[in-house]
Amino acid sequence: MKLRISVAWATIACSWLLPAMHVLAGETDDKLRIVVFGAHPDDAQYKAGGTAAKWAKHGHHVKLVSVTNGDVGHWQSAGGPLAQRRLAEVQKADAVIGATTQVLDIHDGELVPSLENRLKIIRIIREWKADIVIAHRPWDYHPDHRYVGVLMQDAAFMVTVPFVCPDVPPLKKNPVFLYSSDGFKKPYPFTADIAVSVDDVFDLKLTAIHEMPSQH
Repeated sequence: MKLRISVAWATIACSWLLPAMHVLAGETDDKLRIVVFGAHPDDAQYKAGGTAAKWAKHGHHVKLVSVTNGDVGHWQSAGGPLAQRRLAEVQKADAVIGATTQVLDIHDGELVPSLENRLKIIRIIREWKADIVIAHRPWDYHPDHRYVGVLMQDAAFMVTVPFVCPDVPPLKKNPVFLYSSDGFKKPYPFTADIAVSVDDVFDLKLTAIHEMPSQH
């Protein structure tokens, strides 16, 4: 079983393979810091749970972020109770993987690529001091998925600009930005620049996914 991810800027496709290449000033260890953005509480876990588990096993620091709270993502329930349920589920799943959890309080189905949301993404990337950032491609059929990709693209350069979000120190170096895989053919079919085997952690990923019963 392989999880395929595609690189936003192919010229830096393999730099994440070198430990400590992007270590930022002030860090206390030489481990990588990775943040994965998914549109809903389960997307990052399904898309990158295996690679996240591999990174975590090697001692790297991984955060899985849900950009919406998932409060309409169920056939029978919705609203605050569902959002709380899905938060609890991804917290359990991420504990299995060995990742940190963050869920933003944005309504499911209502994400827009606004300046306010761009600044939220910039702050998360900076606060995590990310070396690697992964998100959906901006050609997804689901507007929430698509706009996560747009927001990541819009934040990509700005994370190094000092007077954008001056309340959070800018990054000294740009992270490596990656796309998670999808099956969409238009306008640009997915082509992987990096393929990561998750055979050795696939059972662990399945265990994590089983902690999210509202989604399966």
